[in-house]
Amino acid sequence: MIGPEADPDMRPDNLYNWGADMARSLADAARTHFNMSFDMLENMIDKCPDSLWDKKRGGFIFWQQILHALTGVNFWMRLANDRFTEPFIGKVLYPELDGEPEDSLTKEELKAYAREVRSLCDAFFDKKNDAWFAEKSVLYDKITNMDIVLMLMRHIQYHTGHCDSILREDGFEAVEWLDYFGD
Repeated sequence: MIGPEADPDMRPDNLYNWGADMARSLADAARTHFNMSFDMLENMIDKCPDSLWDKKRGGFIFWQQILHALTGVNFWMRLANDRFTEPFIGKVLYPELDGEPEDSLTKEELKAYAREVRSLCDAFFDKKNDAWFAEKSVLYDKITNMDIVLMLMRHIQYHTGHCDSILREDGFEAVEWLDYFGD
């Protein structure tokens, strides 16, 4: 027998027991898993061989997939509804994947942008608790701050997986999967 009938710890009332005695908050869990997703995306920059960096595969330039994911994080993890400025002003890159880039980015440029976005992520998570994650987003009041985190994790993993498949298809090793099994 598989599932809740076989294992009482698998019953829905036990699966998500986020009671007051729980040592790990949802906010901490969200930060941990978000950071692992972000790390995998960043690792993709170094993992991509130069021979694929500017190649169009799966409909887009390899680095453009990473730029797109980072720009999404940059947009959604803002803590105020200020005007958003696209990265790399002066270059025609189409970070929303709505056109063919006329310019290119180096790995160093994309790594520097990833560091900028990472600092925004750190501020997004800094000193936040479960209650804050349940609040409405300042950017779009139809979703919560936790919705943003979960949406971005899915988005990052989608584009990381896309890039991984390109690496594999071209005979290269994929980015290492990062996982969490507790402290």
